[in-house]
Amino acid sequence: MNKFKCIILHNVISPYKTLLFNTLEQVMDGNFKVLYLAETEGIREWKVDKDELRFPFDVIFEGKIENINPVTIAIETYRRLNFYNPKVVIIVGYSYLACWAAFVWAKKNKRKVIAVIESHYLDRPRFRIKESIKKLFVSNCDAALVDGTRHRDYVVSLGLKPEKIFIKKGSGPIDVSFYQKEISRFKSNKIEICNRLDIPCKNFLYIGRFSTEKNIILLLRAYKRLKDEGAVDWGLLLVGNGPQRKEIDDFISRNNIKGILLPGFKQKEEIPLFYAISNIFILPSISEPWGLVAGEAMACGLPVFISNRCGCYPDIVHDGINGFSFDPFKEEELLGLMKDVIQEKYNLEAMGRASLGIIKDYTPEKVTEVYKDSIHFVEGIND
Repeated sequence: MNKFKCIILHNVISPYKTLLFNTLEQVMDGNFKVLYLAETEGIREWKVDKDELRFPFDVIFEGKIENINPVTIAIETYRRLNFYNPKVVIIVGYSYLACWAAFVWAKKNKRKVIAVIESHYLDRPRFRIKESIKKLFVSNCDAALVDGTRHRDYVVSLGLKPEKIFIKKGSGPIDVSFYQKEISRFKSNKIEICNRLDIPCKNFLYIGRFSTEKNIILLLRAYKRLKDEGAVDWGLLLVGNGPQRKEIDDFISRNNIKGILLPGFKQKEEIPLFYAISNIFILPSISEPWGLVAGEAMACGLPVFISNRCGCYPDIVHDGINGFSFDPFKEEELLGLMKDVIQEKYNLEAMGRASLGIIKDYTPEKVTEVYKDSIHFVEGIND
């Protein structure tokens, strides 16, 4: 008898997946286990609190995943699967050697494999040899869980039939009730908070990693032009940190741009304040597998301006309804949208309400149902 019907193989502990797995535990009654390759990774600053993990889990190696030999992780992954002997293995991605070890184990032992694919064709350059290797992996899975429609189309191109693909609504579910509750604490004090932070009371907002693929310099160039044209009533909040922080600081200083706040990296419980004092969320990435933070902004009732390279477009961003998309390589497109906001050409409150209406389908409960459906599907496949 198998100790766990399903093993979910994941790289590291992450808050947005914890929300999903906690909900999955409630409906699967402990009949699954999450097997983490490592505790965390170097590029992440979020806190790891294992007390928040209310589901069965196992961490193969403590510390950062990049500090551990990939072969060692792969061997231990294979050994753990032998021990747990699940009927279904859900493998998150294919970029780690351990993912391939799990794939080989499942095939050797005639177990079902569900691949979780969180990339799409536009999120990075594609090379024929690498795509052929991915196709070998994906096309031989029994099903796939993907973030959205772009990801589904990409997985079809890798050889998996459409009927085997389940759209799980994003890279992670959105805790809509949490964000709605938290921003209500700050909304009535918006002017006071902005005065205390010495920023305008109308603000554009970016939250995320400070790295080149996020395209923050383009956002800064567009904002600078707005300020040069007299947009004194609007500020820009850049919440986060990363390897590009110094370049961003230098650009702001060199160009003497006013009205910008850089509060640094913030944990989940600290983020709602910044949503509450903002009017528009902007995600200008040139590479973005999904864009979870856009969904969080929508849960806070914000309109969103989003790069058309982001994986969540057009699933959650509907042009003219709850925001707009733009070409991240064309500064004029983003500048035009920002000018339109300043000139009050859009009903931002109505767009914010539309955002909230759309993102209500992206809750942990909804995503859990998709996971369950995929598991039931592969269990019904005869070899």
